[in-house]
Amino acid sequence: MSTQKNFDKFYENIQLTSAQREEAIIKHTGVCKKLHDYFYPDREYNGDTKLLIGSYGKDTHIRPARDIDVIFMLPQEKFDQYADNQSNGQSQLLQDIKKILEEKYPDTPIKAFGKVVVLKFADTQHSVELLPAWENKDGTFTIPNSESGGNWEYWNPRLEIQKINDSDSKTGKTKSLIRMIKKWTENCSVKIKSVDIENKILDFFQSTNSFENEYALLVKDFLKFSIQTVVDEEIKSYLTTAFDRATKACNLESENDLEKAVEEWKKIFGDDFPKLDTDKKLSESGIEDLAKMYPSAKEKFLDRDYGIKFLINPKYILKIDTLITQDGFRSNWLSEFIKRRYFLKKKKKLEFLILKNNVESPYTVKWKVRNFGEEAKLANYLRGEISDDLGYEKKKEDTKYMGEHYVECYIIKDNVCVAKDIIKVPIGNDY
Repeated sequence: MSTQKNFDKFYENIQLTSAQREEAIIKHTGVCKKLHDYFYPDREYNGDTKLLIGSYGKDTHIRPARDIDVIFMLPQEKFDQYADNQSNGQSQLLQDIKKILEEKYPDTPIKAFGKVVVLKFADTQHSVELLPAWENKDGTFTIPNSESGGNWEYWNPRLEIQKINDSDSKTGKTKSLIRMIKKWTENCSVKIKSVDIENKILDFFQSTNSFENEYALLVKDFLKFSIQTVVDEEIKSYLTTAFDRATKACNLESENDLEKAVEEWKKIFGDDFPKLDTDKKLSESGIEDLAKMYPSAKEKFLDRDYGIKFLINPKYILKIDTLITQDGFRSNWLSEFIKRRYFLKKKKKLEFLILKNNVESPYTVKWKVRNFGEEAKLANYLRGEISDDLGYEKKKEDTKYMGEHYVECYIIKDNVCVAKDIIKVPIGNDY
């Protein structure tokens, strides 16, 4: 019982979608191919004159889509052309790059300033920040800076990328933690540069073996580490608030109160952090998928086998739950078991009850029990029969087979099903 599945889903939620990744490739490829075709007219473009840097180069970008930082490697012979220019050759370089790109993107706002040329595409959140540069023999780059009259700088982005890759190879969680902390800064609006987040996380993993922990403890430990090493008091205040909430969440998790623990994590990370899956109902598509995997010759249907049509009336409310008697626990509701992520063992007593029903009398009640899973299949006990209620608006069952099962309740009035409810019965080690 832990929030690890929620963190796994959270990590999935903050990564780019496949469509966003494809769109990013189209954008930076289009920009760099245009420059390649201009500066290397005799060479077919294959991507070797560009280098993704920033969060895309380090594979630490998060959703929503943001700027794509990329280096375009200029021919060596072009350097003298701009180095000899006494009136800010760096600025002239950026302006020349801008003019070339305007040929392909005449309707796209393009600005040249500082060190980069920025293309603000209107049809997407992906913009491209292009840094023209010359690659040196030692793997560093000579880059322009057009500010303060202009000068040349030296930079090694590959070293930054390699540090993160090496750390992630060791921990398996460096990039994921970077992404999560980026989302936290976005949620609480604290201003911390991405490179500062990355360096702090690299320092954290060099000082601890916490990467062996689940994400809940990992995040809490990182926040504590950051508080101890940060200088900026405003940032420390944000970190302290997040750490207090993370500590509370971990304590609640240790007490098996996962619902409240998740509430604390949502305060830290926002709506991208998923709620605890406490919904006891199976989706119709989920039932259909399971029914295809485990067809039952014994299964009955109200409309087909009994001539009772479904005409669900939204004014009627039907709610069922299940009282469980299980060794080691006092009797409790199935909905509470699922909320706390307890699993049901075999040979336990289940009593399905109608907790709320506002359909006016007279009406009749029917119940349907359906099993899924390999054990029930091998035992020829996939079931699916529909039975009449005995007048007590309850049905008693036992847990027998591992797998996902469900019980459905129907309220029938004037030979029409006007209300129904369904509850899943997970038996095994998942809860």
